[in-house]
Amino acid sequence: MRIGQLADAAGTTTRTVRHYHRLGLLEEPRRRSNGYREYDVGDVLRLMRVRWLADSGVPLAAVASILSDDAAGEGSSDPAADLRALIGALNGERERLARRQTRLAAMLADVESGRPLSALPAEVVDALAAAVEGAESPAVVAALRRERDLLEMLALSGSVPESHLFSYAATVADDERRPRYLAILADWSDLEGREPDSAEAEIDALARRLADYFEDENVAATPQSGVVDTRAAGEMAVGLAEVIPDPSQREVVLRAQRALAGCMPEDGQVR
Repeated sequence: MRIGQLADAAGTTTRTVRHYHRLGLLEEPRRRSNGYREYDVGDVLRLMRVRWLADSGVPLAAVASILSDDAAGEGSSDPAADLRALIGALNGERERLARRQTRLAAMLADVESGRPLSALPAEVVDALAAAVEGAESPAVVAALRRERDLLEMLALSGSVPESHLFSYAATVADDERRPRYLAILADWSDLEGREPDSAEAEIDALARRLADYFEDENVAATPQSGVVDTRAAGEMAVGLAEVIPDPSQREVVLRAQRALAGCMPEDGQVR
């Protein structure tokens, strides 16, 4: 039979047959006196088996090894090992797909519930939305929204454990604990535009309040409130100066970080 007849018999195309010839998956048949290839039933079976394995997910690079018994007349490879490896790879892919499906289902649930699409846990998104709604000044609203964006950056980069996000959400969502945090955030917002030297007392007092707050509440600090350590900033390729461009506000965070780390000077001031 000719190449077109072979392709039709195996349910494929002549282009695929020629491709398999180039890969060595299908031997070149003998040629007749007129120069045409002459295929037989054995070639049809071989082509069908190659297609069967490929359709089952076996990479073409592994097909020849698995079919080596037919090609060489004796086992020169271990088809069972090849198949076990392929099954293992498929199991890994199935787990990755399951994780993606779970993530997409969570996104869909958020969208259908009217929640904005975010990489943050729903509890964090809801807590920040409630805090924004309860904020009394545009400056605090802007700070909370920036905090939400920075938290999402950290979540996407994997720079903050999810447990920290949940502890932060629990604090912000609590009607009794949230006012203290918003008051600190309001004073922190008021520092914007002031020179650090002229606001030294306010910076030091606010750094102390911020550090005390996170110690008392036993929660992880937020990005603009001190969670951006050097490792997290490095992983995101974002430094603290980019996250908090205002020098007075940034100084509050730096001093609060040092206080939380136990780096206190002898005079008790946070510097």
